[in-house]
Amino acid sequence: MMNYLDSLNTKQLEAVQTTEGPVRVLAGAGSGKTRALTARYCYLADLLGVDPGAILCLTFTNKAAAEMKQRIRRLLGDFDLAHICTFHSFCVRMLKEDIHVMNYPANFVLMDEEDRTDMLQRIYTDMGITLKELPVKRSVDYIGRRKAAGDYLDILMELDNSRMQKRLEECGDDVLAAIYTRYLYEQKKNYAVDFDDVIIFAHHILGTVPHILRKWQDRMQYVMVDEFQDVSPRQYAIARMIAGLHRNIFIVGDPDQTIYSWRGADVKLFLNFDKVYPDARTVVLNENYRSTPQILAPSNALIAKNTERYPKELFTRCKDGRKPAYFHARNEQEEARWVADTVRSLLKEGVDGGDICILYRAHHLSRPVEDALIKQEIPYKIFSGTAFYARREVKDVLAYMRMLVTADDMAFIRTVNTPSRKIGRQKMAALRRYADEEGCRLYDALTALCTTPEFARTGARKYLKIIEEARELVGTMSLGDLMQRVMDMSGYEEMLRGLSEWERLDNLAELKRAIDESGRDDDASLEIFLARAALIANIDRDSNDSQTVKLMTVHSAKGMEFPAVFVYGLSEGAFPSRRSSGPEEIEEERRLAYVALTRARRLLFLSDSDGFGHDKNAKATSRFVYEMGAHNLDILTTLAPQAPQPEPMAGARDAAAFDAGDDVEHPVFGHGKILEVNAAKQNYTIKFDNIPTARTMRFGAPLDPAK
Repeated sequence: MMNYLDSLNTKQLEAVQTTEGPVRVLAGAGSGKTRALTARYCYLADLLGVDPGAILCLTFTNKAAAEMKQRIRRLLGDFDLAHICTFHSFCVRMLKEDIHVMNYPANFVLMDEEDRTDMLQRIYTDMGITLKELPVKRSVDYIGRRKAAGDYLDILMELDNSRMQKRLEECGDDVLAAIYTRYLYEQKKNYAVDFDDVIIFAHHILGTVPHILRKWQDRMQYVMVDEFQDVSPRQYAIARMIAGLHRNIFIVGDPDQTIYSWRGADVKLFLNFDKVYPDARTVVLNENYRSTPQILAPSNALIAKNTERYPKELFTRCKDGRKPAYFHARNEQEEARWVADTVRSLLKEGVDGGDICILYRAHHLSRPVEDALIKQEIPYKIFSGTAFYARREVKDVLAYMRMLVTADDMAFIRTVNTPSRKIGRQKMAALRRYADEEGCRLYDALTALCTTPEFARTGARKYLKIIEEARELVGTMSLGDLMQRVMDMSGYEEMLRGLSEWERLDNLAELKRAIDESGRDDDASLEIFLARAALIANIDRDSNDSQTVKLMTVHSAKGMEFPAVFVYGLSEGAFPSRRSSGPEEIEEERRLAYVALTRARRLLFLSDSDGFGHDKNAKATSRFVYEMGAHNLDILTTLAPQAPQPEPMAGARDAAAFDAGDDVEHPVFGHGKILEVNAAKQNYTIKFDNIPTARTMRFGAPLDPAK
């Protein structure tokens, strides 16, 4: 069964056959990483005769583990491949054997995100805390930060009612600390382990119980880590400890594709591997089997601008193709039309729709492209996301707008208790009974019953007042301003801010832009816009995947490839994101752009547009377009001179002067409260008393403590 070695190039074969000691493989995009990793496993288990139970292969996703198992079984037959798994899966398996040292039973409860949210909501109810006072997201982030230190484990092991009460008293007025303590108590009471605990528990046990560490070291004689650029320091430490006896640790991945720092990934772990293991062998896989030379040229030029990287340049023996096309549009609508027109041309040339992928930096950017594809009647599918007009927050706000026109029951049900107005199932049942008896709408039923004792303590009258007052505004202002007013009056936007749902807020900003664009039409009216939105939402896009154009974020596309790729929205503030400011963040954005370019096999199309972004600032072409090199692109329109990059703002500081919950004074905005402090972005989220929505202010903003 040697055929798995025959297809390897010289560097891949070196990686496969270097079995002893620490090995680092830097595998560029499209360089056959999975092929080499699979061949190495087969080489160890088949040719060298190593027991598969002694080979631990850690992957980043369940999908990668499943794909690798499938390939190995095709080559070797029915081997026991249980130890090809994700870090979390391995750690859960380990905890099933060894969690008893932490006073937990083997049948512990593994919590998912919904379980954690439910637990926190019960804690909020018991403590009398509202979501408006303290968003769940802030508690989740706080708990995550506290747990990351790892010093909670002794508390968790010993926590009981009396000790919990004492610790709660020690929290004093620190509400977040009290929630954290209650959360640990609820976990221990239910013997529950959350997603963070899985890694932290395993790391703690291996690091503090020598006989358990030795057991796993004896058992796992070869440790391989796939997609190493995505692992966290604690995951790396687990792999190092297990490999500590035999020292056979093999890491493979591409530091140029480190795009998950927000999950704890650190590009330096890969780059400094040879400092941790001075005798490590480094193998560079830089022959690309995916893309044409014309696609690799701008990709190499772009990523070379990063300083935190291992220098390598991809090359390919693939035949020549077209230079990537670059189109600069006057506005987003023209950019989206160009994308749709080009897709239509590719389809006429015989390219399958399923071979075409449109990439963007964030989900909220998809709306203009979706509209353009729909007008061209080109079937598409959103991957790892939801079509724009089907997104929950978009449907919620459109339902509010429908209440101003039709007040139909579907829109009523969607809006009456969003945000919560204490109109639950029992009260909805009462409204339905009244509406059935009187033959009226649910809205009319609420109007009739809002003053009854059953509804007196709800937000019914406030809801009715919002709808009636907003109806009076129809026709007196632009549709976009009307939508903003409805979001302010209803508290919907405030609710999302309270939950730190920034992506959903971005989607609503995009919806407002769509409404504003519709308002420029001669036949513009709220009724016509709602009708158009409904038609778009109801178009059947579930056609054969082989003929369906794919739309997705760049993060979702990692590990995938397509014959034809569009990278849409290459504007400063969109890509790189406006939330990226420091050099390290920009380097990660550049790595993300590199991932986008290297998804393409034969054809690559790049686009951006003039106009104004979500923050109403004029848009400029992304610095990444210039860094690709104009000589590497087929420029279809013009490429304006590059705008100078902004210098760091005067007065910006590395450390925050205030904490969440502090009261502050601004010379113009007046009194406000700090809702959130973001050290990475060096900004605050502040709700000022005289402004209906929160504002994002830099650390250097003119703020003073409130008197």
